[in-house]
Parts: sequence; C-alpha cells; structure tokens
Amino acid sequence: MRSVLSLVLVLSLVSVSEARVFGRRNNNGAVYGSVPEGHHNGTAQDVAHIMAHLLRVGHFGGNPGYEGCGSASTQAGAYNNCCYSTSGMKTVDVGYAQGRNGMWFCCRRYR
Repeated sequence: MRSVLSLVLVLSLVSVSEARVFGRRNNNGAVYGSVPEGHHNGTAQDVAHIMAHLLRVGHFGGNPGYEGCGSASTQAGAYNNCCYSTSGMKTVDVGYAQGRNGMWFCCRRYR
C-alpha cells in the first residue's frame, strides 16, 4: 500500500511540473503553451513542428478559428485523431511533422 501511495504522489508531481513547463491544460488534457524560441505559430505546419519538437500535442495560438491537434504512429492516424475531426467543419490548413520518437503530429485548422 505504501508503494502505491508513493507512486501516486510521484505521478501527481510529474503532472504538475509538466503543466508548468508546457502551459495550461484544458478539460481534454490538451496543452496550451507559449511558442518555443525559434518556432512560429502562423500556420498549421508551424504548430505541427512545435508539437514534434516538444513531443506533446498542444495548442500554441496563432489561429483565429478552430484548431484540432493530434498524434499517432501514422500521418493518417494523427489526422484522424485531431480534435473536431468529425465535426463537419472544413479543414482550411493542415500540417504534419514527425517527432524524434517516430510519432506523427498533425494540426488542422477549420472554418
């Protein structure tokens, strides 16, 4: 029992430190953070590069409309895992990037 409580404490501390490093989380667990130095958020491709660099799915601003972000082991999977992918909204910008861990990250912007 003691080891289980210790594990819970460690995991809760990791979550708190990640939130500080990468920004705040919404109810779905997505991260809203600042743009890392040397990166931009003007296009969906730019955001895909940020996520691949950080190995985290998140939102980094730069879009006046809706934005969905996702990741998976394939480009198609990342595209389909994006928020709002089944909403019927038209995708007006999309970007993909592969992280150093092999995962694909996708950002879709909708209108």
